[in-house]
Amino acid sequence: MVALPQEWVEKAEFFRREAKRHFEEGVYWAACFEAQQAAELYLKALQVGAVGTHEFTHDLSRLLSFLEEAGFDVPRELYTVADALTPHYSLARYPGRKPVVYDEGVGRRCIEYMEKLVGWVRSAAEAAEDS
Repeated sequence: MVALPQEWVEKAEFFRREAKRHFEEGVYWAACFEAQQAAELYLKALQVGAVGTHEFTHDLSRLLSFLEEAGFDVPRELYTVADALTPHYSLARYPGRKPVVYDEGVGRRCIEYMEKLVGWVRSAAEAAEDS
């Protein structure tokens, strides 16, 4: 049985809500950073729930690999989504380090990628609980 630790989910949901709010307000760099954080915290919540610990990384693909090694069936397309969202952990936060133009399209993709990863975590946790 895998239960997502409540404290991890609460923090992840905070970032998820803020990402959506900032997207609606047109603050796309913040939406992308927060989307990455929400996805990261959800992935780590699943790790903690499943094995009692988590990787100390911000690399979402590495977190997916850890979960795969722990026995979860991770769809290949999630690695592409994770690779696209990971850089926003640092790129979005620092002025002058923005090779990405944070516009509506980029912001929308960040939100979509976050939702795909969060949706998978929830489904994986639920499926593990049912087995």
